[in-house]
Amino acid sequence: MGYPFQPFIRERTGEQAEKEAGRPGKTWEAVPELTDGFDPTLPPPPQGMIPMSFFTEKVDPGIYRIHIRFKAVKEIKRLYLFTGRKQLRRVLSLEKGEHFSGSYLQSVAEIIPRYQEDVRPVEHLFFTICTEDPSAIEMDACYGEHADRPAPEEGEPNASLAQENRSDRPASLSVPPRIFLCGDSTVTDHACEIVYHPGACYGGWGQALPAFLPEAAVENQAHCGLTTEDFLKQGHFSVVVHHIRPGDICLFQFGHNDQKLPHLWADRDYPANLRYLVTAIQEKGAHPVLVTPLGRNIWNSDGTYPDLLEEHAQAVQKVAGETGTPCIDLHGWSVRKIKEMGMGAARDYFHPGDYTHTNDYGACLFGAFMADSLISLFPEKLGGTGKVAPMIDLVPPRGLWEELQAASIQTGAFSDHGRETGDVKDISVGTDNALIDRVPGSKAPSTGTQEQFDAMERSSAGLLDMIARAKKGSRLIGQDRNL
Repeated sequence: MGYPFQPFIRERTGEQAEKEAGRPGKTWEAVPELTDGFDPTLPPPPQGMIPMSFFTEKVDPGIYRIHIRFKAVKEIKRLYLFTGRKQLRRVLSLEKGEHFSGSYLQSVAEIIPRYQEDVRPVEHLFFTICTEDPSAIEMDACYGEHADRPAPEEGEPNASLAQENRSDRPASLSVPPRIFLCGDSTVTDHACEIVYHPGACYGGWGQALPAFLPEAAVENQAHCGLTTEDFLKQGHFSVVVHHIRPGDICLFQFGHNDQKLPHLWADRDYPANLRYLVTAIQEKGAHPVLVTPLGRNIWNSDGTYPDLLEEHAQAVQKVAGETGTPCIDLHGWSVRKIKEMGMGAARDYFHPGDYTHTNDYGACLFGAFMADSLISLFPEKLGGTGKVAPMIDLVPPRGLWEELQAASIQTGAFSDHGRETGDVKDISVGTDNALIDRVPGSKAPSTGTQEQFDAMERSSAGLLDMIARAKKGSRLIGQDRNL
């Protein structure tokens, strides 16, 4: 059965819209995690591209193949193609009159939206085209279909497009592999402003991973501000366990927020939580993979690099060795890359005013590394997928970070995105310090604290203080346990 795409009307009002949303006064279109990943409530950057989104009728959870075809009626110097909640698929240019045809896998599963507590269904397939001039695109036949069912027979609607896009599909991938992502804001599918700018938006490496693994369906259940404890206790892991199948792959990358709480320090409950997560996936017959946390672009005033996540990265590797779990050392690779570039050049891969969260350039940089690592670990499942080519403009222009940061201060862009646009040392840490002082026996933070944890990554001074206090608190827990 085919699901044809139609233009996505982002905002609707009225009784029917509220009924679909499941709550009065807000339509389902207003929740980016449930739709195309773009959020009209965020202040737009000073420059960028206009997103043009399309969606289907309601679909059930599962894996779908999305077929997209369009024609360039004008020359297009740069075009970004996304599916789902702004998961990157292609970056390309087209000559006038040139046709484009592509086929992409999309996972559909429930999700708990950012800083919310209830599980919400994802009920539609989406794809989005971003370009400077949307009128340069003439859409052709586009539809979605179940990935594990036969393509339409000859003579049926959309049959020619399906056969065209499946002509080079490896026979061994008749049942597409699905990759589940569990983690924090460095992994998640971030909501994006309208308009789109690859350097001015937030992008987790999990959001770019599908561009480099086109024959795997990526289900990203990572969220901003989460610790290993939050992921277990707040229902996120339950969604993964419900949908994962034998043979699927499940990645875990945590640490940025765990290190802000004494009882989740590297030698406290953090490794125990990782062991629990790994064991639960093994019991489902799937393949767990541990990932060391992405490095931050924070430097000392004397030009040396303080490795703030080194202890948590070592804890991940230790758990991997103890449980026989594959481990991808993203931390080691990213820290070497950041040191190689230096703080100034590395900043262009991070969101303006931010030292932890990458933009789409950074998402692609680290997403490509993750894809290569996964292909090495699972050559039979992923070896036939390779990288998408050509991908253009993956290297940001030099000085982009400073340019966008200055523009954001003038225009007020990003100010309502939970990010600070002024002096990064001005973020208050009062509530977080009160939480850290509550040791031993600290509890999992609330969704409000998760938002503070996420915002804390924009404050180098506040972050360093918080980590130091958490480490000190973890020693107090150790002393209490030894009594």
